[in-house]
Order: sequence, then C-alpha cells, then structure tokens
Amino acid sequence: MNGAVSFASANPTSRRNRCGGAKINKGYIYVLRCKDQKLYIGSTRDLHKRLHAHKMGRVKTTKSRRPVKLIYKEEFEDYKKARKRELYLKSGTGRDWLRTKMEGCQSG
Repeated sequence: MNGAVSFASANPTSRRNRCGGAKINKGYIYVLRCKDQKLYIGSTRDLHKRLHAHKMGRVKTTKSRRPVKLIYKEEFEDYKKARKRELYLKSGTGRDWLRTKMEGCQSG
C-alpha cells in the first residue's frame, strides 16, 4: 500500500453498527501540533486509526514533522459536516478562530 492510509470501504458513505441496524456516519476534525510547531488540520471517520497513522509516519504530510500531538478535536454526527468544518478551519477566518482558541487554552 506504499505507506498510504486508505479509509475507503466498500460503501464509503456509511457503515453499519455491530447490531446490523442503523447506519453510522460520524466524523471528526482534529488539529495536531507538529515538531516544527506548525498545525495540521484534518478530518476523518475514525479518529483513533487516523491518529495512529500520523504517529507511525503513514501520513505523507506529517511523516517528517513527527512527533505530532493532538491539541484539538470536534465530533460530528455526519462526516460531511466534519469535512465542511475542516475546510473552514483551513480558511483565514478559521485559522484566526483556531489561533484565538489555542491562545485561550494556554492562558487559562
């Protein structure tokens, strides 16, 4: 798999829960602080698996910037909402909001 991480499943838009009932389509956005002190903003359906991939060097963008540390996350009921939030946080306004949020966490 060339070190790339794939999150695609047979049906990428939803997954069934263990009981075979309702579909699960949760999403997460997360912010990592890298060794170079820069932030990495991402979204995923499986936060634990994605963080493990970052820490193991399987994500091209952060591979040379390890170690990485999770500094912020949000959970969404729908992955599409998480993806939309990720794109906002990568915008100028979103980065300003995030910087203000991080400063508030450090001072208090």
